[in-house]
Amino acid sequence: MKIRTRNYLAFIVFSACWLACLALPYASKAQDLKTMQAGFKDPKGTARPKVYWWWLNGHTDTTLLREELQSIKNAGLGGVDIFEIGFRSDGLVPAGPSFMGDESLKTITFAIQEATKLGLEVGLNLASSWNAGGSWVTPEYAAKSLYVSKLMMDKPGRQSIPVPFPDIPKKDSRGNELLIQFAPDGRPVYRQEVAVLAIPVQAGQTYLDTSRIVNVTRYFDPKTETLNWSVPTGTWEIHRYVCSNSGDPLLLPSPNSKGPIIDHFDSTATRMHFMYFINRLKPVLGDFRKTALKNLYLASFEAKNALWTPSLADQFKKLNGYDIAKFLPYIFNKTAFDPKTTDRFQQDLNRTISELMINNHYRKGKEIANRYGLNLISESGGPGPPLHNVPVEAIKALGSLDVPRGEFWINHARLDDTKDSIDLLMLVKEIAAASHLYRRKITELEAFTSFQNWQEGPGDMRPIGDRAFCEGMSRPVIHGFTHNPTRQGFPGNVYAAGTHFNVKTTWWPKVKPFNDYLARVSYVLQETGFVADVLYYYGNKVPNFGTPKNSRFAVGSGYDYELINTEKLLSDLTVKNGLLTLPYGAQFKVLALDEIIGDDPAVLRKLEELAKAGAIITGAKPTGVWGASQTVANRLWNGTGNFSPNELKKGKVFTTPAGQILQALRVSPDFDYPDKGSQRIDYMGKSQPLLDYIHHKKGELDFYFVRNTTDKTVARLCSFRQPGKAPELWDAVTGQIIPIPVYNQVGDHVEVPLTFGPYGSCFVVFNRQSSPPPFKAVTSTTAHPPLFTYTPNGLEFLENGNVELTGTAKASRIDNRIQVQPIEGTWHVTFTKGWGAPETATFPTLISWTQSADKGIAHYSGAGLYTKTFTYTRPAASSGRTYLDLGKVGKVADVWLNGKPLGITWAAPYRYDVTDVIKPGENSLRVEVINTWSNRIIGDIREKENYTQTNLKVRGSRELLWSETPLVESGLLGPVTLQTVQPFHITTNGKL
Repeated sequence: MKIRTRNYLAFIVFSACWLACLALPYASKAQDLKTMQAGFKDPKGTARPKVYWWWLNGHTDTTLLREELQSIKNAGLGGVDIFEIGFRSDGLVPAGPSFMGDESLKTITFAIQEATKLGLEVGLNLASSWNAGGSWVTPEYAAKSLYVSKLMMDKPGRQSIPVPFPDIPKKDSRGNELLIQFAPDGRPVYRQEVAVLAIPVQAGQTYLDTSRIVNVTRYFDPKTETLNWSVPTGTWEIHRYVCSNSGDPLLLPSPNSKGPIIDHFDSTATRMHFMYFINRLKPVLGDFRKTALKNLYLASFEAKNALWTPSLADQFKKLNGYDIAKFLPYIFNKTAFDPKTTDRFQQDLNRTISELMINNHYRKGKEIANRYGLNLISESGGPGPPLHNVPVEAIKALGSLDVPRGEFWINHARLDDTKDSIDLLMLVKEIAAASHLYRRKITELEAFTSFQNWQEGPGDMRPIGDRAFCEGMSRPVIHGFTHNPTRQGFPGNVYAAGTHFNVKTTWWPKVKPFNDYLARVSYVLQETGFVADVLYYYGNKVPNFGTPKNSRFAVGSGYDYELINTEKLLSDLTVKNGLLTLPYGAQFKVLALDEIIGDDPAVLRKLEELAKAGAIITGAKPTGVWGASQTVANRLWNGTGNFSPNELKKGKVFTTPAGQILQALRVSPDFDYPDKGSQRIDYMGKSQPLLDYIHHKKGELDFYFVRNTTDKTVARLCSFRQPGKAPELWDAVTGQIIPIPVYNQVGDHVEVPLTFGPYGSCFVVFNRQSSPPPFKAVTSTTAHPPLFTYTPNGLEFLENGNVELTGTAKASRIDNRIQVQPIEGTWHVTFTKGWGAPETATFPTLISWTQSADKGIAHYSGAGLYTKTFTYTRPAASSGRTYLDLGKVGKVADVWLNGKPLGITWAAPYRYDVTDVIKPGENSLRVEVINTWSNRIIGDIREKENYTQTNLKVRGSRELLWSETPLVESGLLGPVTLQTVQPFHITTNGKL
């Protein structure tokens, strides 16, 4: 009996454990959803956007620094990057102390300690402006270049030939001083002999022949500067190559912080530079982990003259297997060698420089920062040529950081000269790829950089921000918040570039809801993984940069792709069950290839290995390969190139476009809708589809962020490749999560009718379906779904007419009627005293302030408080919801009804649910509307007035002077209406 009891108890214990194990996955999935919902509603930590905190000329005021940090916290931002920058030397902003000197260090420490108290995150830019460098950089650690002297010899025989030292310029081509230290003998303090070459000179010779170039370095005595060599018959040109400092200065330092930039290719220079900051900060801050200082920041590399480093020749030979010396003439004459030799050498040199910069600067900097509990952030992936001479393979450089960062601009583009006119300033897709490939949680973007001054509100910023989210951004760093060390003057002095996003911006007191919006989208994209059908290898050329989504490469509308670089292709990519697989779980159906060049057989052999394992690979046969690479390429591209499932695992690469392969595999678009109008997205406006998207995933949850690219309200039947799942709508503007009761499973897709406001966006989130929806479709007399919204109260239709709901439940027909009551008549408006407008004004009808006959109102900037009393008549027998619709607003509004705050609205539709606030009879309405500083500055220029004080009083943008800049539509434009809508609540059994 005891044995039986013991066995029975054991059985009970075993059964309980077994059931618990079965329940674990379901509990985990439920916890995933619960965690994501909570984080979405109230995002914290790294989900919060940051700002560049510009300290002009290093001139600061600690009292105002403290106040600004508190304001930053109150505005819903998560942190700052302290960024000292130089300012014009006209006395408008006094020169502060030298960067990282004792006084500067004291201020930086104060700011970090104050931020620590507030729970903010701080990054510190490692220079006064950029690139990395400073007054502490001595010649041995400063950036370097290569110089050459030449002399002709035509006398044969053994000789002792004096070879002059190269001329080292003291100014650049624009006449600016180069920061090169010279010794008393007139030579640079830092100098190192590199090579001496003898080059035969022949009449009619077009190109140099390396087989005839003689490396005579071993015959040269650097002490006596003589070449002891037996000169062969003929004419020879003797080249003496010397490495010395390039003289590259910091690009825009504060007046007392000038200095050279470091040698970015030398690990000892990187170590010196990073340790200078750490050794200065650690004694005053202690353990960085206990402070707000979390990040060290390196801005984008924009050096102009730096080219050489002492280890370059050895690294070149190690990587490429031959000596660089005989090819040095190319550095000074790009046509010295024949095109074929030039192309091959140039690629080898570029790859060498890229590896030096990645390993000796970014990876070394990260190693040092991490040792002290800090992260390294940088724009290490460009922008590249033709904007800046960034000499790296971008994704690898970005992957060497803790947090990769790119950038995007608003109201400004820099287009390349290709037929697609690619925007070089939309640097997002490659940054996101680096974050994914190298398993970094966050994709940061320098965000909303601009040359347009005080003309945009948060609603104007949203479309380009949402575009960046759809390319992979998961944390904006807003460019930027300029510190003003005085309370006097508005809009104050600011850094010339960037959306002006500080306490002196007119709508700053109302900015938190916009920051909340950015944080909610960021939270979801940080906590989930990117999903795409195609993996795009962007080639082995160096330097190499990814371009905006669907520009240089596109799969087709409704499909997305991930970029991969050579390093991760070789080390991480495998095939599992026919899918290309990365170690963190991402899987792809097709690998698409860009150009492969040179003799790089490792890449082609990897492709062959993948193809034999069953991977589907497509791309044009390389034409710029040779040697072993050519042999492997001939094997891979052996056949017609047309895709056929029967040709898999035969080690072949196809040439059929990736989109056509997916269609042949019956892989329909991940996201689809009617009338796309384009197979690709050209963001320059030639063929931009209506809707854009990005797909992320966490466990069983799938998140689609979808945006409307137009300024119109649109409805579409959207199709998501989500078999057996049910959708929810997550609204990042409000934080609301709303079930979607109308959807239809069609094959492996879920069709969901969705309405988007002007430039609107939302997450559509899919979870495992528990029961079928009561209704599958909603239709009207139009080709697309009727305009309607999903709300906690049910479906609310936004236009009059007949609507039909069909599905598993009995079809329901609705005659929708919106009861509209205009709020008309006179509005009383109060303006802030001292800005040119009368303190009070009466508007018989709602118009833009710019249309007022009173120039003080037309040129007014700031807040205008509209007040009105109106009578509300509740519609007869109505149980609907009543909305206050403001119509059009320029730019931000804050509303009170009957003394109760309704909140801030910053983007269309400017609409409030007032059902529980409005009352029959008399109601009191207050609407505070805030525009931008632009109009007041224009008024000052036109009327020769002086209300505003700022450094930017000449140009309204890079393109237009203020005198040429049009006024910005401002105020409450209306029409203001009350709209009573009948919500249709759908029960689980399909009843309305």
